[in-house]
Amino acid sequence: MPAKKEVDGKLIRSLAAIGCTQQEIGAVTGCSPDTLQRRFREDLTIGSETGKSSLRRRQWQAAMEGNVSMLIWLGKQLLGQREPIHIEHAGAIEYTSAEDLAAARARAAGAGLAQNAPAGITSH
Repeated sequence: MPAKKEVDGKLIRSLAAIGCTQQEIGAVTGCSPDTLQRRFREDLTIGSETGKSSLRRRQWQAAMEGNVSMLIWLGKQLLGQREPIHIEHAGAIEYTSAEDLAAARARAAGAGLAQNAPAGITSH
């Protein structure tokens, strides 16, 4: 049985921390993705999670320093905030069946729109 190749777990953690794929880490270390999963699963996980927390820290810092884009993005991601959606239509909408019309009305009701279809919406 061949000897196991010496691979530094710290290198694997560092590469995983900057978002390298297992394929990329394997190319650098000379290990297959299967070997990485089998022998270095914990290093891959620690590296990946460390990288994500570092990125989150930088995003948080940018937001706290007044980066409006980051404030908006984090608000959407962490607080569930959303942009209002406005849909305008400049013509009649035709549905081919009563079922299609009923489904459109149900979607409109779910979106907080009027229960009755606006004028110009007909079923054929």
